[in-house]
Amino acid sequence: MSQHILPLISLILLIIISPWLTKATIAFGVVDCSSSSLLIPFRPRPCSRGDCSLALKPKLPGHLATVTSHLCRKSSSRLNDSIYTRDEDSSAPPSLRVGIVGAGSIAFGTSSLLSSMGHDPMVWSPSGRGTQELVKGASRGQQQNNGPNMHYEIQSSGALEQKFHVRVASTARELVRSNDNILVIALPVNGHKMVMEKLAPEIIKWKLEQKSGNAELTHIIISSHASLGAVFFMQLLREERRKYLEQRPIDTAIDLGEGDYEEVDIGIRITAWGTTAVTARKISENSVNVLTIRKSVDFCTVPSDPNELEAAGELNELSHKRSDLLRDGYQLCTTLFGKRFQYRRGGLLAISLSNLNPQNHLGIVLGNMSRMDPPPPPPPFSSCFDQPKPEISSEPWYQGRNITPNIGRLMEALDRERIEIANALDIEVRTIYQHFSWSFHVPMETPITDDDDDPSGPSLASDKGSAVKMRPTTVSEMNQQMHYYAKTDVLGPAVANSRYVLEDVPYGLVLTVILGKLVKRPAVLHESGIRIISAMYGRDFITENNLLEGLGLIDNGERKVDSELLFNLDKWREMAYSGYFKD
Repeated sequence: MSQHILPLISLILLIIISPWLTKATIAFGVVDCSSSSLLIPFRPRPCSRGDCSLALKPKLPGHLATVTSHLCRKSSSRLNDSIYTRDEDSSAPPSLRVGIVGAGSIAFGTSSLLSSMGHDPMVWSPSGRGTQELVKGASRGQQQNNGPNMHYEIQSSGALEQKFHVRVASTARELVRSNDNILVIALPVNGHKMVMEKLAPEIIKWKLEQKSGNAELTHIIISSHASLGAVFFMQLLREERRKYLEQRPIDTAIDLGEGDYEEVDIGIRITAWGTTAVTARKISENSVNVLTIRKSVDFCTVPSDPNELEAAGELNELSHKRSDLLRDGYQLCTTLFGKRFQYRRGGLLAISLSNLNPQNHLGIVLGNMSRMDPPPPPPPFSSCFDQPKPEISSEPWYQGRNITPNIGRLMEALDRERIEIANALDIEVRTIYQHFSWSFHVPMETPITDDDDDPSGPSLASDKGSAVKMRPTTVSEMNQQMHYYAKTDVLGPAVANSRYVLEDVPYGLVLTVILGKLVKRPAVLHESGIRIISAMYGRDFITENNLLEGLGLIDNGERKVDSELLFNLDKWREMAYSGYFKD
């Protein structure tokens, strides 16, 4: 009897004293949250849910593991200013501090996914409005650190059910300098130029103001990429570096590797995503609903050597060395967000044609404009009548359910134009069917039934031993499956000034039209859609892309098009891997 009681008493005592034991070990520097080898026998690792206590596989009781995890996170800034003081050869997945540009739905959803993988996100709202209420409403119990490392609690629901914490940056400078040289741009593309112009000088100063320059790479992820934003940003960064070095002594410029400006590696990598890793809706200032986590995201990293790149599925085992992570887009993105990244040959040209949202949203908008833009009340035809009160409620509608066969066929025809342009460029891009299947978890095939028009296919097999003949699923059918079975359908826009128009038309469709002209494969439906939407809104969306304007690829009346660049396919192919147009 005693042989069972004694271990039980020891265990109870250990649980009781564990908080004080843990505090003592942290106070004397025994526990280091960034280390892969702790005195207390458990090892932090990324988890799939984001709760720090769920990320542990303790050998001691759960109470000790949870308390130690909490105190580690609370004390990490005091014990260890850099999470990389540990041995770079450690096999433990690193926990990274990541700066998120934006504080909207995608920024919060991305932060939730990062947190679920064991990382520490910091969000920055360029206007300040996106985080104002979050900071104001934070209670004392939600603050995990003091000063610039203060953490604020956000409730995540849907595909990621968890409470997680973010830090908040008040300026671009603070965002750049408070993280591990990793930034994620996660805000609407019509705000990219503005934030890039704010970030570029801060990134260059941070790299070059330190002694002998900051030799460590900086890695920027654009989620998602559109309108050659990576090219605009890379050229902006190179120009900021050139201007900065012009103001420094010549010997310092030489020490920093300044030579032939065209060929200098400025120590910055940009990874462009073909779409976002999550879809999400921001419910309030401290809550987000993660609708879906995509199982596949196309990506490319610039600058890169196309001859040395391998398909993502053929890459070697992940490295946890800091230098490898910051250099390699696949390694970094997989460490941050999980195994969901598919490399596409063709670099930025492939990624520019891999974002299907603009073309898909065009079909949705054209087929549902009256739902987005409800009719106003009629004007009075006589002073004797009072004007009717406007209807302030609009019809809630699910966009997947309302992709009818006709709208679906339009979306498929738009996709064929895009695929034809990609084929002319000799690059591989995902199809619209792969997009819906990989993003919203619906099959690309369906059984043939008696109701199908195809007379060659039999009915569903009645015998258990006989095979069922399958056929490709149409876009309309895939969206009905999203609505009724997968439950991944979302409400469509309820206002005319939706991002489906103001963002996707100028920043998504226009580049596809330009690429079509470049390879002599006119995107007739894309261009017609732009002109129809422009006529509806009484504005010219072709001229409203400030990223392409900054690159000299569209004429807005003030800056003329660089015609030599516009039709020089060799320069475009070179840009796809270098990340910038060379003079």
